[in-house]
Amino acid sequence: MRPSGFYQRAGRLQGGMAPTLRPAAPADAPLIVAVDAAAGLSRAPHVPALVAELLGLGMSWIAEADGAVAGYAIVSRRFFSRPFVELLAVHPAWRRRGVGVALMARCAATHDSDRLFTSTNRSNAAMQALLTQTGFEPSGVIENLDPGDPELVYVKFR
Repeated sequence: MRPSGFYQRAGRLQGGMAPTLRPAAPADAPLIVAVDAAAGLSRAPHVPALVAELLGLGMSWIAEADGAVAGYAIVSRRFFSRPFVELLAVHPAWRRRGVGVALMARCAATHDSDRLFTSTNRSNAAMQALLTQTGFEPSGVIENLDPGDPELVYVKFR
């Protein structure tokens, strides 16, 4: 893991400047809530406290572009003690411009395991396309988390 002051430009965004990726910290929780609100994401009541806890692990990333938060990726080791991208969101103004790709690439490059996991609902075609684009492959299905919308588990090997 990089020191907390580590900032680095990612690859160029489609149609513009490259985002700056930096480690996320617990103080970034309000920025994450703002991205979720702009994206129209409704999270369960326990999620804000969980986000603050996970940010304290030092495994998560914030993407900034044009002076604003463009997206985030929250990583933990709560999935069978393996690195797992628990949450990824991109502000609607920055979607389809490479922010999600940059965040997933950073998550994949900075963990300390031979594989990285994540999951998404079967109904989330955009996330499935992002995972395919970034080299993740299907690893399994979990039924009954969201009624009628199975959770698809993905893995990326080093």
